[in-house]
Amino acid sequence: MAKYFIVYGNETNLDFNLHVVTRPVKPSAEMQYEEINIPGREPLYRELYYKDIEVPISFNFVSKPCEWENDFRRIKKWIKSGSEILKFSDDLEVYYKVKKVRIDTIERVLKKLGKFTVIFTCSPYTYFCDGIEERELEQYLYNHEMLTKPVYRITGEGLLKLNINGKEVQINVGQEVIVNTELGLCFRNGVINNVALKGSYADMYLQEGDNTFAWSGNFKIYIIPNWRCLS
Repeated sequence: MAKYFIVYGNETNLDFNLHVVTRPVKPSAEMQYEEINIPGREPLYRELYYKDIEVPISFNFVSKPCEWENDFRRIKKWIKSGSEILKFSDDLEVYYKVKKVRIDTIERVLKKLGKFTVIFTCSPYTYFCDGIEERELEQYLYNHEMLTKPVYRITGEGLLKLNINGKEVQINVGQEVIVNTELGLCFRNGVINNVALKGSYADMYLQEGDNTFAWSGNFKIYIIPNWRCLS
């Protein structure tokens, strides 16, 4: 397992002489259901959302007894860096969005060996790395995977009427506006400005398969599609 590694916060565990004990199991996403009881009939189940997944990873490292505490502090700083992107060396084309991290109690053996497990709580989706690259939007975009929640960056001046898959939203641009459909927020100069958008963020999602776009005026539109599939 010495060659196996994870990428987190643009660094790998190998940068800290930290080794993955066993190849981690990445669980499949599970649907959360609401049970609806109907007298005299079997209950019905309504789909609500996909639950977050937990990915436990066991690590160990060897350090000189006099340097052990300092080395573990460096490791903890890396793990608690707050990065949102987690990759695995056997599948570097995709990443997981980390929501929170928990470090189990460290075990120290013979003063120099450290063993512990980190539990990464992640979004139930697996994201494709090429989906975080910004590209100029054209009139057609094909989504090979499931519904995604993209980020739009729009430059220009005035009111943009943007038609996406037959549904229209209006955006007051004013030089540049960023529309983050996953957060449900608009930003101008880094400041939240939701009054810039008239319409539904959901209408700006990329559907599976064909997606069409139309607009008029002297606007440039760029998109980060955030391609994803279920974990």
